[in-house]
Amino acid sequence: MDFFGHQEQARKHTTWLVLLFGTAVVAIILAVYLAVLAGLFFAQFFEGQQSFFSVDTLWNPVLFVWTTGISLLLVASGSLYRTIQLKKGGGAAVAEMLGGERVPPATHDPLARRLLNVVEEMAIASGTPVPPVYLLQQSGINAFAAGFSSADAVIAVTRGAIEMLNRDELQGVIAHEFSHILNGDTRLKMHLMGLLFGITLISDTGILMLTSRHSVRYSTSRRERGVHPALLIMGFLLFIVGTIGAVFADMIKRAVSRQREFLADAAAVQFTRNPFGIANALKVIGGYKEGSRIRHAAADQASHFFFGNAMKARRKKNWWATHPPLTERIRRLDPSFRGDIPAIQAQVVSSRVYNEAVAAFDAGSDVHAGHLEASVDHVMQGVGNPDVTHLSEARRLLKKIPARIKDFAHDPYTARATVYTLLLHKDAKLRTVQLQALEEAADSDVYREVLDIQLEIQHLDAELRLPLLEILLPALKTLSKPQYLTLRKAVLAVIRSDGKVSMFEYMLHRMLLRHLKPAFSTIRPRPVRFESVQQVAEECACVLTCLISCGKHADRVTVFLKAAEYLGVQLDPPGIFACKLGRLDSALKRLELAAPDVKKRLLTAAVHCVLADGRLAIVEIELLRAVADALDSPMPPLALQAG
Repeated sequence: MDFFGHQEQARKHTTWLVLLFGTAVVAIILAVYLAVLAGLFFAQFFEGQQSFFSVDTLWNPVLFVWTTGISLLLVASGSLYRTIQLKKGGGAAVAEMLGGERVPPATHDPLARRLLNVVEEMAIASGTPVPPVYLLQQSGINAFAAGFSSADAVIAVTRGAIEMLNRDELQGVIAHEFSHILNGDTRLKMHLMGLLFGITLISDTGILMLTSRHSVRYSTSRRERGVHPALLIMGFLLFIVGTIGAVFADMIKRAVSRQREFLADAAAVQFTRNPFGIANALKVIGGYKEGSRIRHAAADQASHFFFGNAMKARRKKNWWATHPPLTERIRRLDPSFRGDIPAIQAQVVSSRVYNEAVAAFDAGSDVHAGHLEASVDHVMQGVGNPDVTHLSEARRLLKKIPARIKDFAHDPYTARATVYTLLLHKDAKLRTVQLQALEEAADSDVYREVLDIQLEIQHLDAELRLPLLEILLPALKTLSKPQYLTLRKAVLAVIRSDGKVSMFEYMLHRMLLRHLKPAFSTIRPRPVRFESVQQVAEECACVLTCLISCGKHADRVTVFLKAAEYLGVQLDPPGIFACKLGRLDSALKRLELAAPDVKKRLLTAAVHCVLADGRLAIVEIELLRAVADALDSPMPPLALQAG
């Protein structure tokens, strides 16, 4: 199954999740009704009244309506509250809920620096924005990815993982987590966490009733002070119901999570071409005293996010675990594995890992890969499904970026200067006009940094602009809201200063704001509105026309008609092939609401337009990446060809 198939499957899984959740809620409502019925029976018993409840009168429509309404209110309000909370904070909300601390992009800790380097490689290789990285101060070896999309996704790793895993093992774990982001698993898990939180409020209500203190009369002869026995019984029963709800929640987590872990393991192997990296990481977990356990109050409700089982296993075969057995995962990756995992000496392993990180934290192991093929099929196979050739290309690009520019990109202060400098024109007169506009719009200190680094950015290879933009994002997401607004204002000022907008300026502005907005404002989910290509045929034609206008095609009409065949619709070629960026932007905004199959057809046609003349130009690559980004389709890097 390709990336778009996984996206469609994720939509179906979300519907299935809602059905499972609805079934659980119905069962809980019935259980709450019986608990309340039992509470009223005992209330009458302790008051000395003759109970009108009996086996024949278990059905009380009025009581059922009231208990159903209150139960639904509790569950719905709890689910809605947690879902809104998660949407507001994105993946960072989950990481911070578990006590995670963001790793500074410019950290000098060799272990943390090695982690950031691995994440950057994986992000650039997969064509996604570099996500912020969080560190959990946990000795267990674990990691997770969280977020509704690549724009608000984060990677979180425990202290135990970066101290106990060598680079290949850590790379296998991070590749596993990127697979969850690419295949839409993190979005499903975020919805799952939000929905299931409401179920736990039933149990909390029972605990509240058990611990409440009231003066009540439950005897005709005297006034008793304290908790009414019937209230205790009802609270206990509601607590039991809530516990049953938790079992339902665990069942749903298990149903959603287990198979996805196997798929993510397999994707990590394809990504790195190193099955022993992730297999050895699992073996280290098995031989490590702390294993993958997370000791945190919120670990249970977030257990389905983690790379390994975050909860303490009560038995050798934990049927309720959200993850497959460790030995089964290892055996699928390493057929020679016989099931014996020797204990490891933690101090020896951590010392060796630290020394390796200090010696060469950003060198990485050699990746043996073939040449990147420039064909429609190969490019489309790589969308959301990167392999070792893309990882090798990402590593090559990162090594070409000068160390000083990398340092600027990793610091929130100088990252802004790097963005501005990327927009400066090579023509001296135009650059002077841009700098004048920037001096008025940007912070004065940041403007001085622009003057300091502009010559180095000016001589940067064009193919490095996109990777540099991607590694800038984590630092920019740490800006304050006023700093972010100033950044937006200054970027627009530079772009508009010369009276025209280049393709690179358009691409940078669109991609930059698209991935920064979720960090500074709540983004509402936008449901699919267009299920067929015919509904967005004009928008597709606009995108293809713009891509063709960027190339050097001998027969543009033939290229357009062939692209229409990939779309599966008949389109009339335009009289003039010219790219109007305002129209393109409107088209991309509508295409963001298209179904995965529509996006797949359009992106396939777009790749054809770029490759039809037998060469790749930087302007074509940048526009293609902007289109793929708008379609939520992570596209790995494409290699420039000479000529």
